[in-house]
Amino acid sequence: MSEQEVARKAKPGGHPQDPPNPLRFLEKIARNHGGFAPINMGMSAAAFCLVSDPALIKEVLVEHYQKYKHSTGYQQIRAVIGEGLLLSEGATWKQQRTLAQPHFSPSTLNGQLDWMSKLVADCLDAWQPYAETPAPVDLSHQFNLLTQRLAGVWVMGRGFQKRAETMAEIYGHIQKILFARDTSAEQSANAQGMEEAINLEQAVARLDQCVYELLDEYPEIMHDDVGFLKHLLADGDPETLIRENRRSLRDQIMTLFFTAADTTAASLCWTTYVLDKYSEVKQRIHEEVNAVLGKQNPTPELLKRMEYTEKVIKESLRLYPPVPSFSRIALEDHLIGSHPVSRNMTLIISPYVTHRLAQHWDNPYEFDPDRFGKERSDGRSPFAYIPFAAGPRSCIGSNLALMVSKLVIALIMQRYDLTLVPGQSMEPQISTVMWPKYGMNVNVNRLARLNPDSAFTSNEVSMSDKTPSSAL
Repeated sequence: MSEQEVARKAKPGGHPQDPPNPLRFLEKIARNHGGFAPINMGMSAAAFCLVSDPALIKEVLVEHYQKYKHSTGYQQIRAVIGEGLLLSEGATWKQQRTLAQPHFSPSTLNGQLDWMSKLVADCLDAWQPYAETPAPVDLSHQFNLLTQRLAGVWVMGRGFQKRAETMAEIYGHIQKILFARDTSAEQSANAQGMEEAINLEQAVARLDQCVYELLDEYPEIMHDDVGFLKHLLADGDPETLIRENRRSLRDQIMTLFFTAADTTAASLCWTTYVLDKYSEVKQRIHEEVNAVLGKQNPTPELLKRMEYTEKVIKESLRLYPPVPSFSRIALEDHLIGSHPVSRNMTLIISPYVTHRLAQHWDNPYEFDPDRFGKERSDGRSPFAYIPFAAGPRSCIGSNLALMVSKLVIALIMQRYDLTLVPGQSMEPQISTVMWPKYGMNVNVNRLARLNPDSAFTSNEVSMSDKTPSSAL
């Protein structure tokens, strides 16, 4: 059972039933019942608990991480991505993580920036027709296509390019199935559930065909390629490794591809949302892009100098983390702080909730990028800010996600002014990844020529939402 379903099914006995927004429900539990709060599931024999205190989160994710496994609520995702780095356990996970970790370091990623920048620029230049018509465009779809292109080439190499449109179409279909599916046990065997299961199985089979065809072709191009896949085939004969490890390679590829593409695209949507909501912030980023980049192509050194843009991205991730909650199942009885945790208990950790607790954040519903300046960050627990989780099983792609977000925002700011169509609902889709529920329609406007005499300054700007609900 997923943490979102737990929130939907919770019964009276301390917590309200059937809240309209599971994340607000979890937030209310944390505020009213503290950093380790049992959730009453009525007749359910399973035990659930929300862990929101940073010190206790550290114990779960770092000090006692080996006493937990991933929640079984991820079965739907497992059907798509398999036993890759996200969902594998034990020795298999450790081997995959050890192999992958060096290729996600900042220095390694900086070496990939040139081709990434060109790919993003080509994708954004293809938006020019949207700037010539008053018709809005669904930005969530465009960001999805862009990040899939980036993640596809980064993971699978240039052989992905000729399959990009096909894989985007297949995965778009998979996303619709997963978003629409009712995951409750009592509904899983009905006619609609059976039909959706068949549709999902057929879509995954088409996806597998694309991946296996790419694997079969890869030995001929791998030595001159940029993709992560070549590192999975470095220790031995590529053809033999592919033949003997087809399923494992497929799962590792799909895990890295979809987790990188989905979370980064969703994050870019919410960052665009706050930039539209707070014009002062958008203006400061325009000024920083003008002062630091001008019309130049981004380099690692120039991106590093875009300090305010990075603060905006981090603050957007605080209020709108793309993975709003995740969970762990205890493998044995033990203590977290002074709280007993029993075997098979599910502990829910919600970045969305912890990022909004007043005991850990000043004015938590205020959008304030400058809170991530060094002076104001000193003394803050690193476990109060967990958009990429934490500990040994933290998101391996956190550096990549931040680099890509900064790169995309900078290149957009060189070209366009994106404005949200007024009146649309920006409610979150409560799922594994938090997308705008109804898409995100924007008008794409050509940008006036950057003023070469513009001076960027770092005067503090902060905006406050009047009520918690206004910040989702």
